[in-house]
Amino acid sequence: MFSRFVNVIDRLGGGIAGVLNLIGGLALVALIPSFAWLVFGRYVLNETPTWVEQVSLILIVLITFPVAAAGIRDNSHLSVSFFRDALPPKMAAIVAAIGYGASAWFGYWMLIGAMDLVAFNWAKTMPIIHISDGLRSVPMAVCGAGIMFYSVVHILKIAVRWKTISQARIYHDDLLNEDVK
Repeated sequence: MFSRFVNVIDRLGGGIAGVLNLIGGLALVALIPSFAWLVFGRYVLNETPTWVEQVSLILIVLITFPVAAAGIRDNSHLSVSFFRDALPPKMAAIVAAIGYGASAWFGYWMLIGAMDLVAFNWAKTMPIIHISDGLRSVPMAVCGAGIMFYSVVHILKIAVRWKTISQARIYHDDLLNEDVK
């Protein structure tokens, strides 16, 4: 029963990670023509479009933070696993769980700090584009929530698949997938 629950939230997390990657990808696609317009306006029209700087700041946080959270789910984030992977599987899984626990703790504080920034800056408006300055911190809050969620899911997957991990010759992140026997 618990294993089914973990599989369901893992699949749900996969869908959310897809949406987060889509947001980052669309923001990257939008960033490129905005900078092309900046260069064209500055060097061809001799009139620099001033809105590009403010819009690019929003696009950069939309690229960085949601994709970073999705990277925790996919284990494509920056990590140094050489020493962990050199340990026996049970010990490596414990070290991985401790690492995910630390990531969840970090994600929690990132979420809290970002929500404070959103609340603090909400009444201010960004110059030129006249939208709330608090919007810049919303992707950071989403990232903190995502890091926390995906780290907890990884810990639950380690607990559910402990038997598979125990029987493995080496520990690797693919052992946490449900189709690995």
